[in-house]
Amino acid sequence: MLRLFDPTLDTPLEPPEEPLNLIPIYRSPKIVSAILPGDYHYLYVYKPCVPTPLSQLVTRPDYGEVFVTGEAGSDQGYMRLHCNSYNSVETITCLSKKTFSKENFVCLYGVHEKMLNNLASRFKEGLITDFYKYLMEPWAMAVYHDRFADLRDEIRELLISTDKEGLSTLEDLARNLVDEEFGLTPEQKKELMMAYVSTGAKRAVESRLLNFISYNYYHLPMYAKPGMV
Repeated sequence: MLRLFDPTLDTPLEPPEEPLNLIPIYRSPKIVSAILPGDYHYLYVYKPCVPTPLSQLVTRPDYGEVFVTGEAGSDQGYMRLHCNSYNSVETITCLSKKTFSKENFVCLYGVHEKMLNNLASRFKEGLITDFYKYLMEPWAMAVYHDRFADLRDEIRELLISTDKEGLSTLEDLARNLVDEEFGLTPEQKKELMMAYVSTGAKRAVESRLLNFISYNYYHLPMYAKPGMV
């Protein structure tokens, strides 16, 4: 706009290139937080999308799974976690008369349930009866650290790239093995795990994780690390 109002500036001879009108990728969730009548603390974290009634969403074959503890109005509080078809947390709903760490629970968005101490299997086995207590146990503190998202990005970059030219990445192998309709068979999972170990990716991921804990140990003293015993 400055060139339109300031005649002293040189006018470009060629018009600027038109920007690419690509569809934006939304990585952060939408967040609704409020204190409702009756002193209820409410938090709703969800994926940016076209509003669709929940009754329609749950009928989709790729909706995923829902895990709920507590009831509205109970002393325990109500919490609902919805994991999508990739087992990552996509929706978080909290309603409680007690205060809770909203900033921490927002960090759960997009995190795979395996990173939450195998949340899905523990819930199905009846080992989790209160998400508020479970998600505030010491093991979860790393998930709420402000550098945890950077660690996840670093590990993802590690798995989708390779140092040697011409070699397939683990991402390429997974894409070749996976079937969109049936997913991975036990044999394919075993093949993928063998590649994960043999390529050195497993050791590299463990090294990144240990470096993360060691570098941030001032805030994460609840985790064990090499040299402690």
